[in-house]
Amino acid sequence: MKQHANVWSTVWRRHQIPWNWLVQALGGLLLLLAFWQRGAVEAWAGAGLILAGALDFHLPPFPENTWAARLVWRMIRAEVVWINSPWNRRKRIGAVYLTLGSILVLLAFWASSLPGLGLTVGFLVLLRVRVANKDAGIDP
Repeated sequence: MKQHANVWSTVWRRHQIPWNWLVQALGGLLLLLAFWQRGAVEAWAGAGLILAGALDFHLPPFPENTWAARLVWRMIRAEVVWINSPWNRRKRIGAVYLTLGSILVLLAFWASSLPGLGLTVGFLVLLRVRVANKDAGIDP
């Protein structure tokens, strides 16, 4: 059983490498495209990219001074902070919102509904604004 835990920690460490994170993010986008077009080729390619993101490629260092690099590092950092935070009431509510939002986005992609996707993204943006306002001390 200890070997399985070691494998998952290795996969998690490799997921935190920016190149691997980008490959897995592109795989996720391909899976969304597969939902949109209901295409098996895109689904297999997306799943393959997500699995390939768990490999060690020994690539050159990730660039530091570009907006894309800062965005990738910020996303990785947010992911790590969220995973390492304790399961309190706020994290449970956030997990429920994340799950419901993901289901709504997948349904909008499956139905190929651009208005549905726009409404879902708009709703998620409003939720993010609400959280930012609460963090800033603004109580609606």
